[in-house]
Amino acid sequence: MFASNQLRILAPCCFLIFQGTVLAEDPPESGFFDDYSRLEPAAAPWADFVYISDSYATEMASIQAIIIPQPELFLAPDSKYKGMKPDSMKVITDSMQQLFEEAFVGGYQIAYSPGPNTMTLRMAFSNLYLKKKPRIPVVGWLPHVYLLTSAKRKIRDEFTDNILLTELVWEAELTDSQTGEILGQIIVKLGERNDKKEFTSWDELVVAMAVGAERLRCRFDNAPLLAPQQRDCFEITEADIDFGD
Repeated sequence: MFASNQLRILAPCCFLIFQGTVLAEDPPESGFFDDYSRLEPAAAPWADFVYISDSYATEMASIQAIIIPQPELFLAPDSKYKGMKPDSMKVITDSMQQLFEEAFVGGYQIAYSPGPNTMTLRMAFSNLYLKKKPRIPVVGWLPHVYLLTSAKRKIRDEFTDNILLTELVWEAELTDSQTGEILGQIIVKLGERNDKKEFTSWDELVVAMAVGAERLRCRFDNAPLLAPQQRDCFEITEADIDFGD
């Protein structure tokens, strides 16, 4: 389903999920992170830029709950299409939020306010480069993300059936919910607007994020365990995800 050089899955390190391509020396700045200066180019092909704090491992071992705010969207300044309706944006970000919340159900509390042993996972999809599709019938597949209602599916499909996603940057930040300490940050570029082989579709984005969410949950599960007890999180694939009917 995925192009060979996009949406690849990371080697088992930290809270990283996707494997990206090499970007420029400086990380792209959407303004989602307060400070991009701590990010460094990934030392291995895990991501494009990453930051991991010294206290990351200790904090991860004590996590009991997670707050996952609604992700944010940032269009690329030069995107050919800039006409996203508020309803479309909300449905897409709600879907992504729900993917990650579902991954943590049955083991962690989904929290909505800061507390002890509670982490916050903030996410953004920035530099979205969009194009209008040709006005011809489009036959495609987009997973019915868990409990997405039929009304919301209609809003989502009206947008994704007509708008082509060719490039974006995924930004994520894990923080201690009480102190605000930044435990980790990651930037991954997906797709390439000038290379059809690197095309990033909405289908691929949803599936990749679903797999990534399950692998992130696995990393949290492994944190308090000794190495022999830990699961290989990168055995989790698309086939293990229930997208509903």
